[in-house]
Amino acid sequence: MGDHMEVRPMLTYIKVSTAAQLQMALDEAIAGSVIELQNGIYEQSSPFVVKDKHGSDGMPIRIEAASLGMAIISGDSYLHIEDSSYIEVSGLMIHSGIGSTSSEQSLRDRGLSHRILQGVHPGIQLQSSSRISILRNTFALNETGQPYRFLTNKGPVWGLYGIENSCRYGSSYDPNGAVYSGPTPYEDAKLITDNGTHRHYIRVEGVSSYNRIAYNEIGPKRGFGAVLIYDGEGHGGRTISQHDVIEYNHFHGIGPRVTNGLEAIRLGLSSLSLAPGYVTIQYNLFDGFDGEDEIISVKSSDNIIRYNTSRNSYGGFVSRHGNRNSFYGNFFFGDGEKPGMSGFRIYGNDHKIYDNYMEGLTDQVIRLDGGSHDGGADGALNPTVKWMNGDEEKSAILEDLSQEERTALLRGHWRQYHVQVFNNTLVNPGNDAKFLALGGKTYQPVGTKVYNNLIVSDSGTMVFESAMQQAAASEQSSAIGTDEYDAGHVAAIKPLTVNDVGPRASQV
Repeated sequence: MGDHMEVRPMLTYIKVSTAAQLQMALDEAIAGSVIELQNGIYEQSSPFVVKDKHGSDGMPIRIEAASLGMAIISGDSYLHIEDSSYIEVSGLMIHSGIGSTSSEQSLRDRGLSHRILQGVHPGIQLQSSSRISILRNTFALNETGQPYRFLTNKGPVWGLYGIENSCRYGSSYDPNGAVYSGPTPYEDAKLITDNGTHRHYIRVEGVSSYNRIAYNEIGPKRGFGAVLIYDGEGHGGRTISQHDVIEYNHFHGIGPRVTNGLEAIRLGLSSLSLAPGYVTIQYNLFDGFDGEDEIISVKSSDNIIRYNTSRNSYGGFVSRHGNRNSFYGNFFFGDGEKPGMSGFRIYGNDHKIYDNYMEGLTDQVIRLDGGSHDGGADGALNPTVKWMNGDEEKSAILEDLSQEERTALLRGHWRQYHVQVFNNTLVNPGNDAKFLALGGKTYQPVGTKVYNNLIVSDSGTMVFESAMQQAAASEQSSAIGTDEYDAGHVAAIKPLTVNDVGPRASQV
């Protein structure tokens, strides 16, 4: 018998240089297709759509730039990937505009009229797609014309980003409204954007799993709306994308400040917060973030946030909703002066915060807040929730409620049970920042354990307990002792620099 020879599958290479060729290649793609975008600008009056396309583990469908960053998705175009799997998108420059009213045709032609996003075009949208890899792309979207709102002493003002003399007084944008000619939040840091159109650079939605978003440069982003979002099935659903990995991305140039709604990563929604995500966010660099007080906002359960680095960034990592999230091995570096730089803020059950390094932060470094609602100690999917209505305590089984009532309860700040904070290092906090803030609101944390944390500072009081928290001290296990700290337990992880992340970093 002759020697057995392995037969390798054949790849199909398609070179494209125009928008029409690109969309045709996407429509005709099969497992093993390699669609190579030659240098140039790719723009059509609607998204580039990948629908019902499936590669395989060894034969993915690849959409890649011939030269890193030289194939540019621009104008009314972006990438929409739906009901597909094993797709790899790499090396592109995404410079999509906000989208005009005529930018719909490619979606309509494929029966996707319900996916139309007018005025809030993303760079890439994943809809019910799994094992998608978004690698080594640059997301620097064109934000010109995106509406935003801020408050003045004469009432609210709406403006269009990047368009001179566009600001108008009023409750909504009216080009014929009274002209506002003063500074905007982009010129005066005392003015804060409090509303606008929610535009996101990367959207992961629907039922999906095992996606990877890695080695991308993401920023600048100046307009309203979280940068990278995981919205699952939306407020009416019960699931979020599972087992995804977000790693080695460089987030930068995000801001100026808004009151709420400019997170770098929002992992879930309040209404999805009890659903397990099993998502890992690791080895990302957040560089000079200045969007809002939640750099990473976790609104789902069973996720891991580890080995990330935040440098001179406003806000911190927040478990806003959900249970059983772990935050470990992260680095936070501040200058000790810039206000609002924090570490962690936590709500919900069974979270762990450990092996983190925090230096020069200026706000409450770890805030274990009290709750406005109590979902019980079990962290169940269908808990009995308690809350106060005036002087009366109310309760309800969550899934017995209407969707509107259910979402309203899930949007609350849920009481903490059994949160652990250990083996963290805090060095030289500024502005008299406290290492730990415990309690507040109606329902105080229960079963908290704080131990083996190393604190190096001469700034004064390091642990602050509110009066309400002290009253509930019998429910706590709070012991901070540097003499018990085991330095050998800290993972040998180094803080990240710009050379470790983004499209040109060496892959690990």
